[in-house]
Amino acid sequence: MLSFKGIKNKPLTVTVLLGASAGFVNGLLGAGGGILIVLALKKILKKESADEKEIFANSLAIMLPVSVFSAFLYAARGNISLVGFDAFIIPAILGGIFGAILLGKLKPKVIRMLFGVLVIVSGILMIIN
Repeated sequence: MLSFKGIKNKPLTVTVLLGASAGFVNGLLGAGGGILIVLALKKILKKESADEKEIFANSLAIMLPVSVFSAFLYAARGNISLVGFDAFIIPAILGGIFGAILLGKLKPKVIRMLFGVLVIVSGILMIIN
């Protein structure tokens, strides 16, 4: 489990602003908050002995309730369509299980590279589409 000692040594305003920014981006765009959390945890905990795998796992744990809450708000406002939901939910769950298993087996350098490639490719696709 991550030691949050490095975070406790930061001013409360820094952690509140980082958390609020991640939630805002996730709520506005439906994604991206986890990227901010990963970057923030890496920056804040750079002097700690934090394992990068733990940083990625904790980012997911942080963003899960945020994403669920955002989804409820989207649904309450009628902004969610179930078209395609049934086609993606089972493969997505299976992919999440497989990814969580791989997280424990891959070297941190490989995870960093995959994360970077995903961010770059996603950004390019968002710009051109």
